[in-house]
Amino acid sequence: MEPIAFLGLTILYVSIHVILSVLVLKDAEQRGIENSVMWATIIIILSGVGLVIYLIRRTMPESEAEAPGDAEFPLPGTEPSDDSSPTDE
Repeated sequence: MEPIAFLGLTILYVSIHVILSVLVLKDAEQRGIENSVMWATIIIILSGVGLVIYLIRRTMPESEAEAPGDAEFPLPGTEPSDDSSPTDE
C-alpha cells in the first residue's frame, strides 16, 4: 500500500473516532447523563462496540442505569436484615 494512502486512511479512521466521541459527549451532556467524558473516551477506545453500549445506556431510565450504592446481598441460608427496625441492646 502506498504510504500516502495509508496516511489518508489513518487520518480518516482517527477523525471518525474523534467526531463520534464529540457527538456522544454533546448528546450525553444534553441528556444530563453523568460521566459524559467517560462515554466519549469509551467511544474513542472501543469505537463501534462502545457506541452500541452508549446507545443502549442512553435509552435506559436513570433508575435502572445505576445500581444503588448501599445494595447488600444476604448470604444463602440467612435472613435479610431490616435496618429500619429498632434493635434490642
